[in-house]
Amino acid sequence: MRVLLNALQAGNRSGTGRYVSELARRLPGHAKDVELRVLWPRHVPLPPASLPDFFDLAGAGNPLARVYADQALVHAHARRFAADLVHYPANIGPFWPSGRTVLTIHDLTYFRHPEWFRRNRAAYYRLATRWSVRHANMIIADSQATAADCRAFLGLAEDHTVVVPLGVGDEFYPVSPEQQAAARTWYRLPEQFILYAGTIEPRKNLARLIAAWDRIADTCPYDLVLAGRDGWKTGPIREAAAASIHAGRIHFPGFIADDDLPAIYSAARVFAWPSLFEGFGLPPLEAMACGTPIVVSNRSSLPEVVGDAGVLVDPEEVEALSSALYDTATDESLRSRLIVAGQARTRLFTWDRTAEMTLNIYREQMK
Repeated sequence: MRVLLNALQAGNRSGTGRYVSELARRLPGHAKDVELRVLWPRHVPLPPASLPDFFDLAGAGNPLARVYADQALVHAHARRFAADLVHYPANIGPFWPSGRTVLTIHDLTYFRHPEWFRRNRAAYYRLATRWSVRHANMIIADSQATAADCRAFLGLAEDHTVVVPLGVGDEFYPVSPEQQAAARTWYRLPEQFILYAGTIEPRKNLARLIAAWDRIADTCPYDLVLAGRDGWKTGPIREAAAASIHAGRIHFPGFIADDDLPAIYSAARVFAWPSLFEGFGLPPLEAMACGTPIVVSNRSSLPEVVGDAGVLVDPEEVEALSSALYDTATDESLRSRLIVAGQARTRLFTWDRTAEMTLNIYREQMK
């Protein structure tokens, strides 16, 4: 059986990019009965500890080039490789497939909340996803919440979707105080802080996070760090930070390199993720693996990912969010329980398990 993995989204600085990179890194080691090729973006370094002989490099730079690559380029590579199956791991598959395909859908935010996107992008994503799903032989969803959305918005039958949870890499663990101090210095962060790490965009609910933190800032010594690349519609978030009476204690260090994430997570007093909508939610798991207590939203996929290992709160209730942040930062008994529970919880989610479950789907499709 020959399988082509379209990994051209590997350079995406998001959970999707992490997922694609981890599949490309781990599938070859598990695929003893599968002849696998990985189509990889030329401008992105190969993932650590990967097997280079399995990779074909291709150009896929600007958005228009990526659309072309996802269609014509992947099709050409699949034909050259004589692939029996092609896996498209980033929501959009081929418009005119020439063989069997598996499609991963991470979330359907642009169906539930199109107002969070630029209008033309939301329209394109909805159209492309509907068309892709129509032609895919099997859909992989990151979570039960995403699988339910696939049924609700795309009309998929239950037996046409398989849930394959994401994982946490071995590189996420509590790092030494010296490494934490070096990372804080590099990113110019304070010694004590509450951390958010992810894309700066409306659905992450950061304006309410700022308001909740503002309420406790006078009695809590921990600054607020909002780390990540800018998405779209960031204006209201920046305005909320600037309007805060504690604006000088709100930090935007920008994107945190993957190698530095474990140290930044470990250095945080609390990791806050009050997102209004998620397809899975990797950062809370990564923070827990680093021994940091978390406060997360009780919406969409997050309860099934976090379980009872974090403090779950209604993300639209600023008062409740504020209280959760304060308690998690200051209550040592609560913190101890969350740290132990969090590290136990993350052991349930491994990328090797994700890779093996994905391979089983390939095998089922080729029977």
